[in-house]
Amino acid sequence: MNKSIQPVISVIVPTRDRQALFNKAVQSVFHQTYSNIELIVVDDHSTAPPVIEDAPEHVEVKYHRNNKASGGAISRNTGVRLSQGEFICFLDDDDYYHENKLQTLFEQLCADSSLSAVFGRIVKLSEPARTMDKKYLDEQGIIKTPEAIRYLHTNSSLIRRHVFEEIRFDETLHKFQDTQLHIELICNKKCKYVYEDVAYWNDKHGLAQITDMKTQESHLRSLVNFKKMIKNLAKRRRVSRRYHLVFYIKYLVMLRDYKRQFGNLTGIAVSNLDFIFYQAVRLASFLLGKRL
Repeated sequence: MNKSIQPVISVIVPTRDRQALFNKAVQSVFHQTYSNIELIVVDDHSTAPPVIEDAPEHVEVKYHRNNKASGGAISRNTGVRLSQGEFICFLDDDDYYHENKLQTLFEQLCADSSLSAVFGRIVKLSEPARTMDKKYLDEQGIIKTPEAIRYLHTNSSLIRRHVFEEIRFDETLHKFQDTQLHIELICNKKCKYVYEDVAYWNDKHGLAQITDMKTQESHLRSLVNFKKMIKNLAKRRRVSRRYHLVFYIKYLVMLRDYKRQFGNLTGIAVSNLDFIFYQAVRLASFLLGKRL
């Protein structure tokens, strides 16, 4: 398809102090088979600005530097605000796209104007066989339940701009903002999943990642942000009561696992109601003899 008649797809890449990985990420954007691309690089206050190498003529590149380190949610929302594309997607600076990612997902959105977003398969380098369980999809590949989010990734979607602008990333979250976005998309919009590789999750590079769960501090950050996400979704009435309960139980299981690993709940603000239900989860785990 000629670039002049293709709609613009905006790719938002937040980055901070990871030049080598960043370069591989942006090169995967430059080598897409889809040709009308706008790349928005949001520098989250790096020590030295990232170098963008070998940008092809068919990709318009925009660069923005945050005044201070602001995190993923603010950086991504900023990138969308600076973009012009009819379609929006995201790429973490330590990951990279399959060359057909944009074309594959764009064709799906073109084929069905009622779709708000399309997800493809994310290839996790440490777990390459991992793929979406079909029980979460209908016969046409429409995602039926937010429980499917375990198979989704920020890098593996293409979203209509007007849909993203209705939701956006929750800027109060320092973690789980991608989970929040995906939950709101699935619960309120029509989203499809296709069994085609579209992006690669590079979790084997050895550098720090926000998803790391190696310390008590990282576990604590996860608990605090997961609970905040649940509360914020409820305030905005973005999920049904059923799924609010599902995610609340997930939070209680996270509490139980934290207690098992670290021996206490120090540093966690646990309400009386949380504590009662937390004890119920522990009792159920004991009686059932398995992890919930």
